Amino acid sequence: MNKFKKINIFALGWNGLFIIVPLVLMTILSFSTTRGFSLQEIEFSLSNFSKLTESFYFIAFKNSLKYSFITTFICLLIGYPTAFILSKSPIKNKNLLLILIILPSVSNLLLRVLAWEKSFAANSILNYLGISLNLLGTDLAIIIGMVSIYLPFMILPIYSSLEKVENSVLDAAKDLGATKLFTFKKVILPLTVPGIISGIVLTLLPSATTFVIPLRLGNGKVLLIGNIIEQSFKKTFNFNMGSLISLILMILILSFMVLIFKYDREGETL
Repeated sequence: MNKFKKINIFALGWNGLFIIVPLVLMTILSFSTTRGFSLQEIEFSLSNFSKLTESFYFIAFKNSLKYSFITTFICLLIGYPTAFILSKSPIKNKNLLLILIILPSVSNLLLRVLAWEKSFAANSILNYLGISLNLLGTDLAIIIGMVSIYLPFMILPIYSSLEKVENSVLDAAKDLGATKLFTFKKVILPLTVPGIISGIVLTLLPSATTFVIPLRLGNGKVLLIGNIIEQSFKKTFNFNMGSLISLILMILILSFMVLIFKYDREGETL
């Protein structure tokens, strides 16, 4: 029993050090004005909230929502058929194919973004040949980069849901005379809704807060909320606004996740 108590105390201390303490500091900085990160001359104020009405932040929020929803929608269109084909594949070692799909996610994110950047920059060769494909710095370049990076996060949960669909259920639908299309619409699709929701959450949230992809593939022309947070902490040293925006995003993300899981408790209310 003492061993488990020590483990719990260690876990609480670890969470307090790396989760609670930063969260408290972010909250303090959000409701105050300071000189950088120094708390010596701290003044509590709500002036940071008034700055959120500036068009600068509105455009960033709008761009973040636009790119994240487009990316999630495309990932769903590609991810579901991919997961479905993979789950129904007669290949015995399907896990190997799944690992090959997930493997790029293990590599460094920046390296993958730079690889896309170099690929788009290589279009200068095509321009020399008279073929104009200037993708770098365009919306298409950002969306291609986001989809390629976050697609595995959509495929994996959907594939997991499809694997849980028992063959006996499909056989029963077939014995009752249901066509393949009807079986998919009335049996398979409803049973895989939890996986779809999980895939949407895992894709939507990181794509809404990313800053490396639009910075490199967008050639600095497109501003997302992640870029503002990064600039607030690394360039302008406005830790108050950076903390406030991060806190707002955290609240929105947690609210979204609570709403999702409220209607997705192991598929009970779906």
